[in-house]
Amino acid sequence: KEKTWEPDNIEEFKLLGNIISYTVDLSKVGCACNLAFYLISMPARDMQGNPSAGTNRQGQPPYYCDANMVGGQWCPEIDIMEANNHAFQATLHRCDPAVNHHYSFCDRGGCEQTTRTKANAYGPGSDYNIDTTHPFDVETEFLKNDGMLSGMRTTLRQEGRVEVMEHSNCN
Repeated sequence: KEKTWEPDNIEEFKLLGNIISYTVDLSKVGCACNLAFYLISMPARDMQGNPSAGTNRQGQPPYYCDANMVGGQWCPEIDIMEANNHAFQATLHRCDPAVNHHYSFCDRGGCEQTTRTKANAYGPGSDYNIDTTHPFDVETEFLKNDGMLSGMRTTLRQEGRVEVMEHSNCN
C-alpha cells in the first residue's frame, strides 16, 4: 500500500533548550557528495493557516516546505549537518514573521558556520583535528533566550579533540 502524507501525522520535535547528538561516519562521503540532516517546519500552511499540500512540489511530498522554497512553499529550516569528508556546515535559516502560520519569505543562504574557515579543523587524515576517516560525534544545542531561539551551537568531538561552530550572532 502506498504511504500517504497527512498533516496531522507529522512529528514535531521540541528542541528549544535541548540537544540533538549522534555519531556519524563520513569516511566514504567524498567531494561532490553532501550528506544532509535537516529539520523543517512542516506542514506548510496557506494564507488562512490551513495545511497546504502545495501545487508545485518539484518531487517533494505533500505539505513539504523549506527555507529555499524547493517544494514551492516557505518555512523555517535548520540544517543540522551538510557534510562530506572534507567539509561540515550547519546553517540556521530564518523567515519573515508568519501570518496564520504561513511564511512569505525565508533567507535562502541562512547563517552558516563551517569547518572550511578553520585551518586543519576537519578532513581526512591525522593532520586534521577531526579526522573524517573515522567516525565522530556531533552535538547540536538549540539555545534559547526568553523562550525564543537565540542561536545554535554545533560541536564535533573525536577522541578528546573538539571543533565548535557557534551560531550566536544570527539576527
